[in-house]
Amino acid sequence: MPGLALNTFSDPYIRFAFLAGAVAIGLTLLLVVLIIGLRLRMRASVDEEAAFVARWRPVMLEVISEGTPKVPKRLRPGEHIYFLKLWNYLQESLRGPASERLNRLARKVGGDVMARKLLSKGNRAERLLATLTLGHLRDEASWDALAAQTSQADSLASVHAARALLKINPLKGTELLLPLILSRKDWDITQIAHFLAEAKQAFWLVLSKRITTISRTRWTRALQLADALNLQIPLASMQYMLLNCRAPDILATAVHSAGDRELLPVIRQFMTHGDGRVRAEVAVFLGRFGDEDDSLRLQVMLEDDEWWVRYRAAQALAGSPLFGVDRLTALRQQTREPAITSILDHVLAEYQSANAATP
Repeated sequence: MPGLALNTFSDPYIRFAFLAGAVAIGLTLLLVVLIIGLRLRMRASVDEEAAFVARWRPVMLEVISEGTPKVPKRLRPGEHIYFLKLWNYLQESLRGPASERLNRLARKVGGDVMARKLLSKGNRAERLLATLTLGHLRDEASWDALAAQTSQADSLASVHAARALLKINPLKGTELLLPLILSRKDWDITQIAHFLAEAKQAFWLVLSKRITTISRTRWTRALQLADALNLQIPLASMQYMLLNCRAPDILATAVHSAGDRELLPVIRQFMTHGDGRVRAEVAVFLGRFGDEDDSLRLQVMLEDDEWWVRYRAAQALAGSPLFGVDRLTALRQQTREPAITSILDHVLAEYQSANAATP
């Protein structure tokens, strides 16, 4: 029997299976050790960051409130990331002198130097943190590096770089970025409008100057941004766009953005436009800026083939100071056309519901 056991163990397949099993067990144990080590390291990092925040948050808050806390000249090794994360968190809600005081603190401890280093050599998360930091610091020395980042395929990195440039120099940044703002579809309109609000006047100046020279395919996005920022395109530029729009979607956006009664003669021309989106926007404009004759035009538009055009025309009449709900009610009583009576009933019901909900 001992000889049989020896022969069995000496079989090469048995030996291979034994060794494979031993290696698998060893690798499993090594993986367990690595996971435990990683968890301990992460826990230690979390505890270390919490201790840093507990130490530095009162210092930063005192700086913000014009205090003079005792600030170390240098950060300890490994603390720069913790500092920049906490510093940016506070900066996002600050403006004016308080923000500048926090900027002086960052420069005092070398935060600007570290941010530039992270922008060029850090991983993706570190580069994003550096981009936010350099924007808040209005760091002119980083202009070229940030400008290069705006053309990257990484949407998040590029849009944050654009925001940083606008913080550093609103007018110069807008002049540089306008083509990208109007062409990069991966830059969300709402997000762009949010940070453009800080450079609103600069954006208006550059857009007003260039609106008639940029590609007409970019007009829709330009007008959407102007609308989101509550900016009024100059009358001459708006008139040029209305007269030179060819695509119905762009024309509808242009009419929607028009905000000057001087444009009435131009916009009246589009009452019978072949696209219902355009006619609906015309109805809204006539309700806002039209005269008594335009009330008659809106009544004609109640007969439009498209529901949305009839609806906008009825709303425009109800909201017009020259016509109003009372006259719309009288018009409903005189009308027998089913399509018109249906839309008038709908709009009048909306107004009754809104009035009932008003305390």
